[in-house]
Amino acid sequence: MVTKLSASVGRKGKNLPEDVKAVQQLLNAFAANAGFKKLKVDGTPTPVLEKTIGLFQQEVCGFKPDCRIDPGKNTIKKLNAGPAKAKAEQKAKEKKDEKAKEEAKAQAVKAAKEAVMKEAKSKSLDQSGWAALLTDIEDYANSLYDSYFAKGEKKGEDPQKAAKLAAEKAAKEAKKKAAEDVIKTIDTGGLCKPGRLEGKTQGVKKVILNVLFEVSSYYGQTINVVSGLRDKTGQANAMYKGWNGHLEHGKIYIYLRNNEDFRLELDGFVQAGDKKGFVACMFKKAKWDQISRHLSGQAVDISTKTDAKIIEALKTCMKYVREPRKNSEGIKCHHFDDRKLVYPVPDSVKKKWKL
Repeated sequence: MVTKLSASVGRKGKNLPEDVKAVQQLLNAFAANAGFKKLKVDGTPTPVLEKTIGLFQQEVCGFKPDCRIDPGKNTIKKLNAGPAKAKAEQKAKEKKDEKAKEEAKAQAVKAAKEAVMKEAKSKSLDQSGWAALLTDIEDYANSLYDSYFAKGEKKGEDPQKAAKLAAEKAAKEAKKKAAEDVIKTIDTGGLCKPGRLEGKTQGVKKVILNVLFEVSSYYGQTINVVSGLRDKTGQANAMYKGWNGHLEHGKIYIYLRNNEDFRLELDGFVQAGDKKGFVACMFKKAKWDQISRHLSGQAVDISTKTDAKIIEALKTCMKYVREPRKNSEGIKCHHFDDRKLVYPVPDSVKKKWKL
């Protein structure tokens, strides 16, 4: 039976007892699926009722909540439709939104790749010199799209609208980069990629590698990664090896400085020459994510021979940690991780890069 309200219910509504009671009953049917607690059906308007109406409008109706239900409007229609129909409609909408999102992203990537090919042909760059640029521009367009879409969602935009706007912005910026990359490839003698990395890059998070490529491309110089992803055993063995030297008995680690008992226990194993005990203790007690971001591929160490301008540019995009002596592996280096990651890199940041 369809419930009809005689007046508005909720925030700044008339809140007639019979209308309030009817709304409380209807909302309770959605409690399990919408993530709110059941209301007491007593016809009394309360702040909790207003909040629940708002949650229903946001989670089930899919629009910005005003915490009020008016006769004959969308919220009461949705309530009367019941949980089963609302769930089916929500599922269908999510499917439609996801399809729109993927199609919009594909359009942005297609536009970016077409821009690369058009620019390359106009500059008479042979295919061996520009084909690999397509992979880079695809990654760049995807990252841009994801970033803009996330911002749209955060603002509360409808997913399909957010997808369309994100695709337009991503395509526009990616086209600009496509032209820059083709020119950079020509200027650097037809490199297969606008940037070049070497060293221990395997397992490092892709977005970090994207930043390194961006900076490498800008300066036309190779960046050498001397340390990337590490496994736990390798980390523990390296710590044991350098414990009495450049690791200063573990004191270079903030985590161990804050856990003195654990540090002293590890120190005991080292002084006793018990490597096996040290490694076993690390596996048993260490919080690995606080030991090193290298263990999850979220950090890289860059050669100290790297141009100072490149190091300064990387500092604008990632967290820089000065290695006082050497890293865990005993290598002199510059350490960067993703705690202050900026990617895609906007022009406002690139303006800070010195040539």
